[in-house]
Amino acid sequence: MQKILVIKLRHHGDVLLTTALYHALHDQFPGVQVDTLIYKETTPLLQNNPHLNRVLCIDRKLKGFARLKAELGLIFQVRRTSYDAVVHLTDQWIGALIARFSNAPVRVQMAYAKRDKALWHACFTHRVVPPPRGQAHAVELNLLCLQALGINPRSLRGEMVLRPSPENLDKADKLLAQHKVNGPFVLIHPAARWPFKCWEDDKFADVVVHLLNQGLHVVLTCSPDPVEVAMTAEIERLARTKRSPGSNQLVNVGGQMSLPLLAALLKLSKFYVGVDSAPMHMAAALNVPQVALFGPSWVQEWRPWSDKATVIYAGDFGPLPHPDSINTDDTTRLLAAIPTEVVIQSVDKLVD
Repeated sequence: MQKILVIKLRHHGDVLLTTALYHALHDQFPGVQVDTLIYKETTPLLQNNPHLNRVLCIDRKLKGFARLKAELGLIFQVRRTSYDAVVHLTDQWIGALIARFSNAPVRVQMAYAKRDKALWHACFTHRVVPPPRGQAHAVELNLLCLQALGINPRSLRGEMVLRPSPENLDKADKLLAQHKVNGPFVLIHPAARWPFKCWEDDKFADVVVHLLNQGLHVVLTCSPDPVEVAMTAEIERLARTKRSPGSNQLVNVGGQMSLPLLAALLKLSKFYVGVDSAPMHMAAALNVPQVALFGPSWVQEWRPWSDKATVIYAGDFGPLPHPDSINTDDTTRLLAAIPTEVVIQSVDKLVD
C-alpha cells in the first residue's frame, strides 16, 4: 500500500477518534501516504498530525451549484491521486460515490443497516461488519476496517494523536497569565452540542466551589454557541455566589477560543472535568486525567479512549432512555440523576 484515503464525515470528536487509525496505517505500512476527507469545520483537530499527508475537505456552508461544483472537483481530484485503498467510515452517500469513482482496487465500507442496498454495496469491494452496538469502542470499530487490508486489528493498541502547536501553547500561557492563573488549574467544559448530554448548572457550580476550596484555579470553557456561553456564564455566576472569596481563582473564557487553543489549555491543565463532547476526547488524546459525565449514549462506544479517565454514567443512578430513541432536539438535561457527591469524590482522587 502506497496511498490510502480515509473518509470520516462526522463531528469533531469522531474525527479525533479516527487519528488512531491514521497512526496504525502509518505504522503498518512504512512510507505510506495517508490522506483523509472530512468536513471543513473539523480540520482544526488534525493540525500538526504527523501521520497525515493531506487533508481534503467538504465545505457544508456551500449550497446549490457551488456545493455541486466543489464536490465534483473533489471526486476528480481523488481519482487523479490513484489511491490503492479508500476506507469509508461513515454512511454519507457522497463518501460512497467518491470511493466508487476513486477507482481504487480496495474500497472498504463499514456495514450500516440503513445502507444495505445494492447501489451502496456496488461502491465498495470489501464490507466490514461491526459487532453489536455497545460492544466495542469507536476507536476499535475504526481499526476493524484494517481487516480488509490484511491487518489483524486486535494486535493494535490504537493511539490517538493531538498535538498543540508551540504557538498555541504560548498563547495559552499568555491567556493564563492575563487571568492571573499562576498555579495548577482544572479545566471544566460543562456544555455539549446537545443539551440532553449536559449536567445541571447548580451541581457543576458546587464542583467548581469544591475545587476552589482545594486551592486550585478553575478555568471554564465552552464553544461560541450562545446556548453554551449562557450555560457556562450561569455556572460561573452560581459559583461566585456560593464562594465569593475564591472568585479570583475562577476564570471563564467560554466562547473565546479556537479548538487548537483549547487543546493547548488542556495540555497545560492538571485535569479535565466535562461531559460527552469533543473536549473529552481531546483530553484523552492528550493523556490528560479526566472525569467524564455520561448520559444516554453508547458508553462503551463513546467513552474516553484513555486509562486516565473516570466515567460517571447517569444510568447507574436512574432510568435513561435508550440511546437510539433520543430526540436530539430535546433540551432536557438527562444527566440530572448523577449526584454531586459522586463527582466530587472522583475529582478528589485527581486532586491528590
